[in-house]
Parts: sequence; C-alpha cells; structure tokens
Amino acid sequence: MDTTLGKQILELVGGAGNVNNVARCATRLRFNLKDEAKANTDAIEALDGVMSVVRNGGQYQVVIGGAVERVYGELVAGTDFSKDGPETAGDPGSRGPVALFMETVSALFTPLLPLLAGSGLLRGLVLLSTQVGILSTTGSTYAVLTCASTAVFYFLPVLLAYTAAKKFGCSPYVSVAIMGSLIMPDFVALMGDAGNGTVVQFMGVPIVLMTYSSTVIPAILSIWVFSKLERLLKRVIPETVQLCFVPLISLFIMVPVTAGIVGPLGVYLGQGIAAAVNALIGFNGWIAGAVVGSCWNILVIFGIHWAVNPVMIQNVSTLGFDYIVPFTAATNFGMAGATFGVFLRTKSQKMKQFSMSALLSIFFAGITEPAIYGVGVKYKKPLVAAFVGGAIGGAFMGGMGVKAYAFVFGGLTTIPAFAGPTLAWYVIGLAICFVVSAVVMCVLGIEEDVAEEQRLGEGDVLSAAAATPAFAGKELVLPVSGEVKDLAECSDDMFAKRVMGDGALVVPSEGKVFAPFDGEVTMLFKTGHAIGLTSGDGLEVLIHVGLDTVDLGGVPFHAHVAQGDRVKEGDLLMEFDIDKIKAAGKSIETPVVLTNAQGCDVELVKVGPLAARAPFLRVN
Repeated sequence: MDTTLGKQILELVGGAGNVNNVARCATRLRFNLKDEAKANTDAIEALDGVMSVVRNGGQYQVVIGGAVERVYGELVAGTDFSKDGPETAGDPGSRGPVALFMETVSALFTPLLPLLAGSGLLRGLVLLSTQVGILSTTGSTYAVLTCASTAVFYFLPVLLAYTAAKKFGCSPYVSVAIMGSLIMPDFVALMGDAGNGTVVQFMGVPIVLMTYSSTVIPAILSIWVFSKLERLLKRVIPETVQLCFVPLISLFIMVPVTAGIVGPLGVYLGQGIAAAVNALIGFNGWIAGAVVGSCWNILVIFGIHWAVNPVMIQNVSTLGFDYIVPFTAATNFGMAGATFGVFLRTKSQKMKQFSMSALLSIFFAGITEPAIYGVGVKYKKPLVAAFVGGAIGGAFMGGMGVKAYAFVFGGLTTIPAFAGPTLAWYVIGLAICFVVSAVVMCVLGIEEDVAEEQRLGEGDVLSAAAATPAFAGKELVLPVSGEVKDLAECSDDMFAKRVMGDGALVVPSEGKVFAPFDGEVTMLFKTGHAIGLTSGDGLEVLIHVGLDTVDLGGVPFHAHVAQGDRVKEGDLLMEFDIDKIKAAGKSIETPVVLTNAQGCDVELVKVGPLAARAPFLRVN
C-alpha cells in the first residue's frame, strides 16, 4: 500500500472512483466528489500534513499549505487525473525566461529519469558481465539484455514526444506518431548509404533527411510547433469533425515539416551543443573536471543542472559514452564526504541521524538534495568541503579520461555504468572526492554557536518553539488598498479559522498588490491569484487575491514579478481586475496571512479603509 500523504488522502476521500476531478491551488487540494458521504473527513484531518478540511462551493477541499504541490503530485501519480488542470495553467510571461526554460526542461525529463537511471544501471551490469567473462558479446542473452538496456535511448525522441506533449498541452498520441514515423525502418531506408544529409523530394520540395533515433532536441522543437498547430486547427475546424481531421492534418503537416525543417535544425543544434561541451572537456580534462566537479552542487541548488542533463543524455545516445556524468558523480561523492565529516564533528544526535540518512541517499540513489539543503546550505562549510573534494577528484577523473557508458546518478549502486577501461580511475576518483571532502570538513569543523541544535539545546523542541523569531517586532505595510478587517470575518472558513496562520482580511478598492516588506518572491502561482513572500528576517506572507479565484485560470491577473525575484517594500507585484473577478461570481476578499508566525502575537494596527503601503499589521 502506498503510504504517501497524497495516496492516503485519495483513499480516504473514497478512492479514485469517487473523484470526478481534483485540482490544487496555492494551499489546498480541491476535489469534486461523486459522493461526499464516502469521504472520511475525521481520518483525513488526523493525517500528519493535513491542516483542515473545508467544504466550499460544492468542492471538498483538503488544506495542505506550502507542501500542496508535492502532495498533489503524489496523489495524481499513476492515475488518470490531469497534472495540468486550470490551477497550473497560466501566462508563461509571468515567469522569467530562465525560470521558464528550467521548468520546461525539468518537466520533459523528470518523468524519464527513473527509466534512464534503471536502463543505465542495467547497461552497466551487462558491460561488467562481459568484462568479467560471465556474458559473451556474441550470445543471444547479451543481445536481449543490450536491447532491454538501450531501448530507452533509441526511442528517446518518442518518449520525449510524449512528455513534451504533456508539457505543451497537445495530443500525446499524435505527438508520438509524429516522432515515431521518423525512426521507422522505411524512413531510415530513404537515406540509403549516404546517411545524414541525404536529400529527397516530398511533393516536389527537397528535404534533408537525418537520423532521429537517440536525439533529444528535434522531438522537443517538433512537438512545441505541433502544439501551436493543434490549437490553431481546433479553432478553425468544427468540433464535430475534429476527432478525425485534427490528427489527419497534423500528421500530414508535421511529419514532413519535422523531417525537412524542425528536425534537421534540432539535430544540428544538439550536435553543436554536445560538440562544444565535449571540445571544452577535450581541451583540458583536468580543468574541466575541477570546474564541473566543484560547481555542480551550485547548479543543483539553483536548478540549472537541468540544462546540462540533455547534453549528457545526447552524448550517451549518440557516442555511446559521456565525460560529464563522472564529474557529476565526483560532486556527489564530494558532498557525501562533507556530510560524513559533519556526522563525525557534530554533537547533535539529531544531526548525526540526518547526516547519515543523507549520506545513504547519495550512496544508494545518487540523490544529493537532502545533503545539500539539510547539511550544506544549513552550515555553509560543508559546501566548501564538497567544493574542494569535488574539484580534486573531478580533476583526477578528467585527467584520466573517465567515461560513463550510461546516464546515471553517481552512487555506489551505479558504478557498473562505468564498466570499461577507465573503471578503476573512476573508483579511485570517487575515493579521492569522499576522503578529501571529509578531511576538509573535519578540519573546518562546525561552529557550535551557529548550529541550531546547539543554540536551542539538544532535542529541546519546546525551547525551539519558544525562541524569539528574528522578525519579532516587525511592522508590515498594507499590500492592497481597501478595507482592512479581522481575518475571522473572511467567508472562507480555512482563512477565518486561521488554519494557515494569523493575519488580516482586505476587501480591495484597487486592483494592485504591493510588497509589504523587502524580501523574495518565494511562491507565485501560475494563475497569478496568489503570491508568497519571505522577508530578509524570515517572515513568510501569503497574499491570496479573492476566494476560489484559482478557478478563473489567471484571466483577471497579471504578475509583474517572477518566483525568485528580490523585491523592495512598495514594489508593484501584480495587478488584477476587480470587475472581472466579481463578474465571474467570485469574492474579492483578500486574506493576507503570516504562515510562519505561530506563537507570535499578530496585532492589527488599524481596521477600516486604508491606502496601500500604510502600516496595518505588527508581529510581536
């Protein structure tokens, strides 16, 4: 039985069969149930991670808070429920181009990572078996296992067509057919012995043929173009005949367009990127290994590593090996060594337990995020130790020309993916990363006056809760002009009962939202109806414009900032159309909630009509 919170909630609302649809907003899961009587509300509210259950507007709403996106992902996994309902749709222009690019790459490759990792490990085991003489490369067993472990790379454009269709909002099945047609034997046969660059005629128009198996970028570009075409066709073709004519026209246009224009462009672009990275590595492997081995954690922290993963996958798919994967493994083991150093130096039993758990996560799954965020970012010095160990071990691997023969996450279980002439150098490189980082961490030590466990007293949960937060005494300015009321007057019980936290209610008189303090935009919902901010001293604020306005799909909202932006007090964050919200039958009541001020005294400075940027709330 799946014990994730999302699956537990799904079971307790009566199972998937009792759910017409489910979506999420900034704070809660929103169910339309066939029979609410089947939902076990008491059991749901008793779950760790659930704040409350609210019935509102015909919906059965489970209040989660900041973890709602993760829980929603757990809930819809393996079901037919859409992961991209109206709550996740929105104007991509509200995000910066870099954030949008990273989000897109992540959405395309994340569903494939388990398959890529599993196939890579199987490929490594097959290669290792041939190295030690267990398998013969001429035997049928070897052939079958080779097919099983490399199929993901051969059919990568088809798999990416599916994930791209999910991301770009077009038919996944037509998308698969478009890319599938380009790796069919009959298409490949058109190239004959000439291979890439063969020119053939399509209805009198010359097109350049390329090999598309194992490619990455052509599928992404092609399905993005198809998504635009499909939307256009659905606007101009009567709904009664769309079933047949949209796929017909799509295939007729997209297959030759992909083969003649989009596909070759993608192939050349992918080859160019891979060639540039490989040339850099080939110029000086020692330097390349030191740079990537030391800095990869920084890329992970900011999510930029997603931009490099396709290059590694492309190399493995086309060349059969890759030089960058070993460097990422060097970073992993540098972080592992630093985490082990923290385990040795810390006096906190809680941190010892956590650091060991994070260490095992790296060893057995190649997952570094727990160590990076829970140890590295927390204490800072482990990041320095990991930087040093990753640089030295990465430089060694680069200088010795270590290769990976599959795309995997660097851990002990994935060592077989490096089976080949450089396997020994890889293992030695990992040992260097781990030992150097651990030694550096032990030398640097942990400053006990900075460690949270030591400041608060070992295991003293009550002392931690009672500690005075840095934002105590902080005064906030009103983010929205309008009438300020006690939060208890909100029409939404979840806010009125202060389930998410204390704060105030504003009935806006002007459709503009301003920053109530200097800080960072830590959450911006794609529909623009809700925004979360964190001040420099750690105060978290949620501004939820209107009630149930997530249902409006972002139409009345326009964001002027992107998630991750730094803002100053009084900066314009977003605009919204009050009349459109009212016309849609939604309340314009706007809760302003302090989500992490539990235990503090939240005081309304003034109620009644107030202009934006006037003092209205104080945290004591």
